Amino acid sequence: MDVGLVSRVGLQLLLEPSSTAHIFRSASVAAGAVYPAYKTYKAVLTPKRAVGAGRPAAVNSTESERWLKYWAVFGLTYLTERLLEGQLERFPYYPHLKFGFLLWLQLHDGHGASLLFDGYITPYLCRYERKLDTLLEVGAHITEMFVSTYAGPVGYLRSTFTSALSQLAVFLKWIATPDEPEVIHQQNQQQQQQPRQHVSSPADGIRQRAVVEQSPWAS
Repeated sequence: MDVGLVSRVGLQLLLEPSSTAHIFRSASVAAGAVYPAYKTYKAVLTPKRAVGAGRPAAVNSTESERWLKYWAVFGLTYLTERLLEGQLERFPYYPHLKFGFLLWLQLHDGHGASLLFDGYITPYLCRYERKLDTLLEVGAHITEMFVSTYAGPVGYLRSTFTSALSQLAVFLKWIATPDEPEVIHQQNQQQQQQPRQHVSSPADGIRQRAVVEQSPWAS
């Protein structure tokens, strides 16, 4: 590896952190959400696949528990970030520190997320667990009451909107579909084959009387 290149990148990070902030934001998304999501997928499905194939589970519940703890810490980190977004954006090195923090949560020998969850989050939530459960139950009850109260009007609006969309789709399809050339040709031929009906006018009556009067057999 070129030592000069590493030195230039390091100096740019130290002296101009804003020039590389977008890179570390994208890296934080990949390292903080994409990679853990895939690892969670593997932790959940690998034991099931092993049991289905008649083999002992290769991954125990410890791996699943590890990523559950990570997502708990990640959710609290995201909440804190949204609450302090204005203040954190003023700090130019925040994207770089966030990237390092997310790596520490996953790659630490003791798994940094497990350390934070067991050492800080669990003791705090245990003290307020009953109150939090009560609040969640009240919130769920209020939500059920709201849904049951307005289920009729909401269902009617939903069905009306769905019906209008389906009718609009049929109308647009009819507009966008061109007429077939054979049908148009047949309609033109039918119009040409139909005898034209002559509609008499007052001028025709006057012309006929004049012809009769000029005839030598007219009395």
